[in-house]
Amino acid sequence: MADPQQQQTESIKFLVDNIDRGNVVLPEFQRDFVWDIGKTYELFDSLVRDIFIGSIIYGKPSFEITVREIDKRPRKGSGSRAKLETKFFTKEEIEQKTQINNFRLVLDGQQRATSIYRALKGIDDVWVVIKNEEELREQIQEKEFKDRFLEEILHEFSGHEDEDRLSIKLSDAYEISKGDLFEDEIKQKYFDSLTYLAGMEDIEIKNAFRKFLVVIKKLNELYGSEKLLSYYLLNMNTEKFALFFERSNSKGVQLNFIDILAAKLYKGFNLRDEIDKLQNSYYISDYRFNREIIVRTISYIISNGKEVDRTYILTNLNFNHFNDHWDTVCNYYKKVIDFLFKENYILSQSWMPYENMIIPLIIFLKELEGNDFSQMNEMQHRFVTYWYWSSILSQRYSSGTNEVIIQDSTILKKVANNQKIPDKSYFNKMKIQMSSFEDILSLTKKGSAVYKGVLNFINFASKGLMDWNNSSKLNFNSKLEDHHIFPKQYLKENYEDDENSLSLIDCVANRTLIPKLTNIRIGKKAPSEYLKDIKVKNSDIEESLVNHLIPVELSEGLYDDFYIDFVETRAKQIYEKIEKNIIQKESQILDNFYQAPLTGITGNIKVFATYYNKRIEATFDRDTEKILYMGKKYSVSLAANRAKEDLTGKSDASTNGWKFWKYTNDLGEERFVDDFRKTITLITS
Repeated sequence: MADPQQQQTESIKFLVDNIDRGNVVLPEFQRDFVWDIGKTYELFDSLVRDIFIGSIIYGKPSFEITVREIDKRPRKGSGSRAKLETKFFTKEEIEQKTQINNFRLVLDGQQRATSIYRALKGIDDVWVVIKNEEELREQIQEKEFKDRFLEEILHEFSGHEDEDRLSIKLSDAYEISKGDLFEDEIKQKYFDSLTYLAGMEDIEIKNAFRKFLVVIKKLNELYGSEKLLSYYLLNMNTEKFALFFERSNSKGVQLNFIDILAAKLYKGFNLRDEIDKLQNSYYISDYRFNREIIVRTISYIISNGKEVDRTYILTNLNFNHFNDHWDTVCNYYKKVIDFLFKENYILSQSWMPYENMIIPLIIFLKELEGNDFSQMNEMQHRFVTYWYWSSILSQRYSSGTNEVIIQDSTILKKVANNQKIPDKSYFNKMKIQMSSFEDILSLTKKGSAVYKGVLNFINFASKGLMDWNNSSKLNFNSKLEDHHIFPKQYLKENYEDDENSLSLIDCVANRTLIPKLTNIRIGKKAPSEYLKDIKVKNSDIEESLVNHLIPVELSEGLYDDFYIDFVETRAKQIYEKIEKNIIQKESQILDNFYQAPLTGITGNIKVFATYYNKRIEATFDRDTEKILYMGKKYSVSLAANRAKEDLTGKSDASTNGWKFWKYTNDLGEERFVDDFRKTITLITS
């Protein structure tokens, strides 16, 4: 990317001319032109007064992309809703156009650039209205008209001619500025029709025409000023292009790399239309389909389980891949949501801790016999359950998400095919870091995945949460809120001097998921009071409380004055369920699904290393712990030194070869050969 400090300037006329030539266009995904006409008046007023209007940012892409024209439609009436023209350019066409025609995309400043273009081309009527002589300040009146600055004589910019003042349409001035007309032609075509001239004597009309020509000249100077518009020109690859839009669009619609992908695919696959069709076609309207989930899943499939990051997606995926896999992946996506709800893993998508966990489940389903969860055997079902809750409660998806998606997708792919997992460290990554009920009490951040996970886990442990009003099971369409069991205001008023209690107001042990309407009616009453009101509707409210892992004594008022006892009691119940259903299953899952990758310590494997963006290959002898490189055997570290020297021509300091050479394991992961040193040590000891 070019240095952002290298600000440059250009003229209004140059911008408009290049838009006409098709050299300045918009990325297809840019939001629509939304400025009202008043914004355009303010913009030109700022230009005349030399007030900085902000910089336009252009981008020169180095990849194929679909672009669209600047909005030239009328604001209303016929043609106002016409579809804007789009064009697809290959990478080669982009390179040629940028080199020959100075082709560029408007990345930021679309509203300003479009407003300028529409005013000068007459799509929007914008008139510059000039003050009458008596309206000028005295020192300005003393100047010859031709010596006055446009700012000094400007009355306003308007959408129509002022009958009492000399007015000139900006588009007329732009046409005249091209220099193709004689004065008499200008007078006849643009001047004589002004209503301002009505009732004037010939001499007054003559003087007015002279002023008209002077203003035209000043507008021509404004249009042609090379220093009027400032801009930055960025040379961008797909990765930087995506980052720019993700980080710069603080106003209007936030964009991410999927929007850039949509513009690239547009020629053969309309991503936006397809996600809309998917959303509208499903019978449960509250199901939401995240296009990024679908795109990353397709990326995993196309890359043979190697890539789901945006660089790969933007560089390698094309519309054929989406035409081939879209319908299938979307169908699996629907089935996964159904499965999560029916198995009581989620109550609603908005409360799902990690949406990216859908991707490994789609891959699991894709590999499963019959592509249906009903075909799981009991062992597979146990693993999926353990994997799901352990991943959430261990916060596995909180960092390194792309790597986690790939690893989990590959693991679940093996499980679907009844294969063992050869990486013992994988099971450690899912280990839940909870050792007592006090860990539950520490969860107070509503947005955290573990907080959401605990609330969902209560639903799972209870085989579906009940509605307090009628003891019916909450359904997927329920609008849920994490209700304070002890209302917040009640605690603040009754425990104002108890810092320990106040610190646990938002603790997850004081929260449960109930419909929003129920939550509103509870207000700030004591738990026993609002539960008494609910019992009028639901005589079996105690059953609902047990279902939410809430001690029934709450409804009897026994906890009203003992908040700490309540949250500790409930936290213990929640922890006991987690311990029974997940933590105690750890060793069983390991025994059933782990298989050591080595049956012995002999044999050769292919290894490789990447250095200075160059790949070099060798062979590792597990028996002798030697590397066969370029026909000779070396120690692991000496072989690394030789490889680095061959690649760079320089002798480096000693290298830890165990952390230099890599191999590809049974899961398709790239790992350091240090794994073998650890395994050998473990076996021989």
